[in-house]
Amino acid sequence: MVLRRRTESLSNAPRPPSSFVPTSSHYAHVSCYRSSQMEVRIHSASVKVAGKDKKQLIPVFGEGDKISGTVTLDSKAPSTGHLIISIEGAFFYDDFVEPGESKLSVDPRKHVFWSTSTDIQVSPSLDSFLSLSTPRSTFRDGFASTIKSIRRRPSGSSLNSGSSASSSSSQSGGRSPISPGFNRTYSFSFDFPRSNRTGEEMPPTFVSLGTPTEATISPEIPKPADANVARSFGVEYKISVAWEPTEPSEYPSFVTAPIYYHPDTEFQSFDASPSQESSSWLEMPLRFDRPLPFRCAVTLPTSVSFSRSSSIPYYVVFTTTPRNPVLAKEIATDATVSATLIRQITVTEPSSFPPTPPRTPSGGSDESEGIRGVQLLKRVVKPLSPRSSDEALEDVNKDLPRLPMHAVFNDSRMLHTSICIGFPKRPRQHTRADQKHPSLEAQSSLPDGLHKAKFNLNKDMLPSIDWSGVSVKYYIDVSVLVGPDNLRARIPIRVV
Repeated sequence: MVLRRRTESLSNAPRPPSSFVPTSSHYAHVSCYRSSQMEVRIHSASVKVAGKDKKQLIPVFGEGDKISGTVTLDSKAPSTGHLIISIEGAFFYDDFVEPGESKLSVDPRKHVFWSTSTDIQVSPSLDSFLSLSTPRSTFRDGFASTIKSIRRRPSGSSLNSGSSASSSSSQSGGRSPISPGFNRTYSFSFDFPRSNRTGEEMPPTFVSLGTPTEATISPEIPKPADANVARSFGVEYKISVAWEPTEPSEYPSFVTAPIYYHPDTEFQSFDASPSQESSSWLEMPLRFDRPLPFRCAVTLPTSVSFSRSSSIPYYVVFTTTPRNPVLAKEIATDATVSATLIRQITVTEPSSFPPTPPRTPSGGSDESEGIRGVQLLKRVVKPLSPRSSDEALEDVNKDLPRLPMHAVFNDSRMLHTSICIGFPKRPRQHTRADQKHPSLEAQSSLPDGLHKAKFNLNKDMLPSIDWSGVSVKYYIDVSVLVGPDNLRARIPIRVV
């Protein structure tokens, strides 16, 4: 059983922004994870309290941080074996539960989107043994004390002192599973992968519990009762250390250490700041199926990127073409304006082709015809031209084609919906300080009606993700229903 009980130091100092790259991998916090045969120490810039009892301290890393630490094998552990240190990032989710089926019987599924590992060969080499955790001076002092003890007969006082030292050593050994002596320590270090494409960042550690209020819009799940099924999603990272002795009679040992990845901790993007909501706006027209005497559009902040602790403001406007006061009044009174915030999660994996079936044996006549055909080909075929060694080597090193991807999980949910009858507001032109009234040209360019609203986000939302088979996307669907005509648009946004 793995125990997690101690952290070397704690600090309330804020973490640096993600653009800061540390010049040294020696972080202030050291988190210890132990098993019966080894101790794993992880160095991190900060820690976070977790667990139901709020006593577990998890290492926290940010963008640009290096995951480093040490593994110390106990002196009683076997002298030869393999030390396998790996780190992985995975997206886990609850699979769909049929109505009436027990949710406790369904295990969460996991998709690993990043993993890397290192294998350390452990052998009883004298040089590596002397250069690990015990200094050479300790060996010299121990060797000298051994020679002195052999040359002279031990007295009663020395026996008493020796027994007390042994007792003290055993007591300290009882507090830590790592026995005193010649421990073997090995270091490891990993870097988080980076992407040069905008919007393709490593997803942060996240856990989200689905709520029954979220309604499914997937055509594959049309049952109304499915909307009341809660679903959970999350992103987790962990470091796994496995000690595998060479001798099959020896027992292996395993340690698993969870870690958190939080880029831009306590740092809000300037583009997603609420203060930038009214500085620049982007207007997108709504589509229609036939020519209409009016147009509709939705307006959003130009960045189209929003923090989970902020909100999404939007405007829906309409304009009659040409200007028609009677029609404008009718639309402003009877039109139905609706907007929906949609989250779409897709997990894709490479397809696995079935094995090629064996060929069925053919009859005797077919076999004889096949032999004749082969003999005929042997007579007609031309000798192959000699190929250069470079061409052959190029064919050997040629990359295999990628397997086609298929979706193993797809979930679409309506998170928020806003419905309004009519356009209750009339747009106004803001005048400058040196003007008393807006110009006629500016007044004529204003739309006939305006609907203003916003979606409030929360920090427990799953952020936008696009990384190695995991895709979390957000859309805003806007619809304006005027009589039999339905004008609509779908705008992709980012939630960070």
